Amino acid sequence: MTKQTRLEDIPFTETLAEEPAAPCLRDIVSQDETKRKAARLHWVAHVKDGVFNTIFHHTLKVCPTAFVSGFGNLLVPMMRWSYRDKLFPQRISRNFETLTVGRYTDEADRSAGLDRWWHNIGRTISEFSIVNKLWKNSQIEVEGLEHLKAAQAKGTPVIFTSVHLATWEALFVAIHEGLAGPSIGPFQPEPNRFKNRIVHAIRKERNQYLFPPGQRSAYRLHRLMTSGRYSITIFVDEVRDKQVHLPCFGRPLPSRGNAVVAVKLANSCGGTIIPTYLTRLGPARFKMILLPPLERQEGSTGYDIRETIHDMNDVFEPIVLEHIEEWYMLGELRLTRKFAESAYAKALSEKNLARRA
Repeated sequence: MTKQTRLEDIPFTETLAEEPAAPCLRDIVSQDETKRKAARLHWVAHVKDGVFNTIFHHTLKVCPTAFVSGFGNLLVPMMRWSYRDKLFPQRISRNFETLTVGRYTDEADRSAGLDRWWHNIGRTISEFSIVNKLWKNSQIEVEGLEHLKAAQAKGTPVIFTSVHLATWEALFVAIHEGLAGPSIGPFQPEPNRFKNRIVHAIRKERNQYLFPPGQRSAYRLHRLMTSGRYSITIFVDEVRDKQVHLPCFGRPLPSRGNAVVAVKLANSCGGTIIPTYLTRLGPARFKMILLPPLERQEGSTGYDIRETIHDMNDVFEPIVLEHIEEWYMLGELRLTRKFAESAYAKALSEKNLARRA
């Protein structure tokens, strides 16, 4: 196992998300509701979406990047109409209103902001097809490169932490192909096996190893990072237990999850944690911002887990709020009904009103 601390010794197939066992095809007409739903989801819904997404991806992949982004933008009205009876668009709208209270001048202004969120998502979905072209075509600007160079000068690994803004996959591309490659990381699979196959193919094209959840992946990441040969990118606003736990938005700090993993990996390999994020400049055009490294406690050679997660939240929470119209995880955040009455929400409203004044 010691030999498998190099990427070239690990089969790329290990980066493909595990696919669930296929239910019996005849269960599509089963009298058992649970079996019938599972079979129809696997054999009908996922296959239908998979065929569409596969054709969609391979068609857009050969098109100019600006066209691809614009095409995704044009699909938004149809996309919103198709989701009209689902619960998550209501959650998106409620979260958007709650986290932007006091930010917009009136309801029409707020509604336009929500529309921009949907149009960013439409562009992002399409831009996944051409994401490998973005760095090569100089469509990702970089700000704060001096922070990365200072960290690299120490000769220790870099742990990039980030959140899902704009077309976040482009962040993986920029780091792996331009700034600190080879770069590895974990990722959250999609429920649809066909989408996972598409994402896997995109990453294989650029030879970037991003591992699905699981003990084997955790072991791989640890061994690779302690080898000192690689950087890693970890998104700390992942979904866990049907909730986004970071940014906290006034809630308790998470005691597990990707943020904890990032800190533990940094301590195990003696690495430096650099927060970074992507923001949209235009159709298939982005800026990547590298922020100053997170500091260790004075006199310590490692990061304190709780203090570092607190610092991480202090970095990313205002960034997400500032760029809320580009934050993909808005649809996965589940705020309580009473959140709008909380001290945090009231303070946020006052802050937004003060900015407008």
